[in-house]
Amino acid sequence: QLGSDRAAYYPSLDLNANAARTKQSALGGQFDYQLTSYGPELNLLYLLFDLGGRAADAESSRLALLAADWTHTSVVQDVILGVQQTYVEYLNARAQLEAARTSLTQAETTLEAARSRREAGVATIADVLQAQTAMSQEQLAVDRLSGRVLALRGALATAMGLPATTPYDVGELPAELPLDFASKTVEELIAQAQAARPDLAAVRLQAERADVRIRSVRADGLPSLIAAADASRTYYDPSTFASYGDSWSARLALRIPLFTGFETKYNVQKAKQEAAVAAAQADTLEQPVILQVWTSYYGLQTATQLVKTSRDLLASAEQSERVASGRYREGVGTIIDLLAAQAALADARAEEILARSSWFYALAQLARDVGVA
Repeated sequence: QLGSDRAAYYPSLDLNANAARTKQSALGGQFDYQLTSYGPELNLLYLLFDLGGRAADAESSRLALLAADWTHTSVVQDVILGVQQTYVEYLNARAQLEAARTSLTQAETTLEAARSRREAGVATIADVLQAQTAMSQEQLAVDRLSGRVLALRGALATAMGLPATTPYDVGELPAELPLDFASKTVEELIAQAQAARPDLAAVRLQAERADVRIRSVRADGLPSLIAAADASRTYYDPSTFASYGDSWSARLALRIPLFTGFETKYNVQKAKQEAAVAAAQADTLEQPVILQVWTSYYGLQTATQLVKTSRDLLASAEQSERVASGRYREGVGTIIDLLAAQAALADARAEEILARSSWFYALAQLARDVGVA
């Protein structure tokens, strides 16, 4: 469109070909005269001066091109965020599956211990049944997570633009996180988003384009100067006096619109109102952008704290499980205490994995909201 609007700065040149067969009568029909004429014609038309109309049209298209580029960037960032989030969900599911398998192994060990104690006569069948129930629950969790891992594997392939059946491999959810990665303040990130968000830049350019449109519409009611030229050669058959004849003309045309039924006036008013709407839309979008950065920034802060807290919880649960397991093996603890400690440990593992996943998820969201994803 930009190239099309810039064509107004160049002259237009047309080549036409004409052919005619004419029959004429002379002296009251006493004589008939037939003539065949044919030949080429060149027409040149050049807009010399228009008080800014074509400049406004070209500038409008240039701003539309920039807005389209920013919109494209915004779509690319959305795709990146979708891949990142699905990737983190997949890693989280895989880590949760490994944790569930670890819990299942512990439950199997506990079941064996309960059976051994019952055979030794220091435990009842109730202990074995409770341990069996706990192991079945862990097996159910493993089965459920196995299906989720496969589903997310296909979802990640689709997010990458590949068939869900594509074989591929990815890494593991990192155990160590750069928790101090986001060192900027929320005010700095908001300022960065206001300058770098592609969707916001696209809306601002559309508002600027609507403002330029006013100049384009106003130019329709202003004078313009046009140069035109024609050149042709006509061949005659029969060639009574000459076999061909050349002709040409050149002219300048000044167009001054005097009255158009107030069309230009109302078109200008319409363009002004559209520019006001576009400017308001740009201002309206800026507030949600600030809110998004604010929300995602403190979401990342919360995720950072959850990682630290969940690690403390996991360390405490591991120690509690070791104590309960030792007490049960020594015969001074109950199966209920051991199973409760193992359940708390399984929950702590799941929470710690979820906290790490949520941190990466929040970081990706913050990067997208700031406009650097």
